[in-house]
Amino acid sequence: MHITPERLVYLVTVAETRSFSAAARKLGVSPSAVSQLIQNMELDLNIRLFDRVSGQAPTLTDVGRTLYVQALEIVPRLQAMEKKAQSYYAGIEDKLTIGVLGYSFFPEHGEAIKNLLAKFPQLNLNIIDVDEFDSHNLADDTDVDILITPADLIPRRGLESVLIGRIKWLCVCAPTHPLAKIRHALSIQDLLAHTQLIPAVSSFITRDMAESVRISSHVVNCSRMYQFKQLLLSGVGFGLFPELLAQGYLDSHQLVELERDFIVDDFEWPIEVVWSQALGPAGEWFIEHLTVQDKD
Repeated sequence: MHITPERLVYLVTVAETRSFSAAARKLGVSPSAVSQLIQNMELDLNIRLFDRVSGQAPTLTDVGRTLYVQALEIVPRLQAMEKKAQSYYAGIEDKLTIGVLGYSFFPEHGEAIKNLLAKFPQLNLNIIDVDEFDSHNLADDTDVDILITPADLIPRRGLESVLIGRIKWLCVCAPTHPLAKIRHALSIQDLLAHTQLIPAVSSFITRDMAESVRISSHVVNCSRMYQFKQLLLSGVGFGLFPELLAQGYLDSHQLVELERDFIVDDFEWPIEVVWSQALGPAGEWFIEHLTVQDKD
């Protein structure tokens, strides 16, 4: 077989580092070993994968780019298979990292994590904010194992995903905000006169998504959920708040829901769980728990 997992890994690494030397450092081998493997692959396939010009970075040929794109689908899955085998050999993965976005991290997801730790008490669990890493490197060993976020419009190569819910928005403000003092149903003009807090555009929130929850022309963009929540509770502005997250603040009278005299087709953000195929027993149990819970 001329195309092997090792050769695909070398092809991808050289293409992405644009250097045989840099690829060698990343792979932990000598530059000559990288060069020789690529040359042997070219000879066996009777094609040229890279154009090489002295003093310039190697660039993929047309056929090389075709193989590179296909390798991007294959390599993460092969690495995931190896990692999964190691996890099962050890009995259970020693740690699991879950990335979440504040706007889509609902109480039911916290309950699922609670059940996960009850099922696997020895598991070391890391919960991180998704804005801390690249949204498309989930298959990388250095990144997260599972994502719970608004659905991404850009496919993530080598990963699995399923929709598990939707964000429904409520128009709310603090009881001290001027809008809370108005006794009639609010018009567009009422809201346009005030500052609105909205989620900032990020790796996981597209411009279209952010615009879908904007009503006022004067906004404060919040890059983190805690900023949005604190400014909302402080009466800095009004905002559209995820219904499942707003309920507790409404019940405790820290927020009030604003009645509107106009009907809008409020956009609902779909929520998905995304995972690497490298998940071990604990990760697989968590995914099954989330997806079955959604069906129920």
